[in-house]
Amino acid sequence: MQLEKVKSLPKKVIENLEGDIGRLTVYLVQDYSNQFLRRLVDFGMNLFGDLGMDEWGLVPQIRHGNVFVLKEEDKKNIIGLAILMRDWEDSEKVYLFDYAIAENLQGQGLGYHFLKIILKNIAEQGFKRVGLTVDTENVPAIRLYKDKIGFITTEMSEDEYGKSHDRYIMDYEIVNDK
Repeated sequence: MQLEKVKSLPKKVIENLEGDIGRLTVYLVQDYSNQFLRRLVDFGMNLFGDLGMDEWGLVPQIRHGNVFVLKEEDKKNIIGLAILMRDWEDSEKVYLFDYAIAENLQGQGLGYHFLKIILKNIAEQGFKRVGLTVDTENVPAIRLYKDKIGFITTEMSEDEYGKSHDRYIMDYEIVNDK
């Protein structure tokens, strides 16, 4: 992998996808401008509302975690976002903290391909497991994680993020994804 210098988006190109939307590129964000940071925050807030990550949470993730972006080449609009952090109790595990595809592009397989590319990169970094939580009522996300990728539900946590915010806790072994 090489570093690619682009004025509007400092990044490391991970992989390209071809599709009906155009040429899509997955980037590992390694630096940011205030304008790009604002676009990342806006993307998350549009999908997650108040639960989206603001600048105060996103900057440390860019500097110390893994932030992946899916976007159409030569366009500013972000199509997908994934934020991962290292698990402090298991050095071979990462936690998928945020994962989203733009609402108007969901259901087209982009989430699957974006996540597979991320899992491949995480395996190349030496990680062997990924954990996440998902809303128990988010059927499309559960279908992606469990049925299409192969995550296993390890428990159900009631009120994980407060009253009536139940989550499935899921894990995935990525050892064979290299």
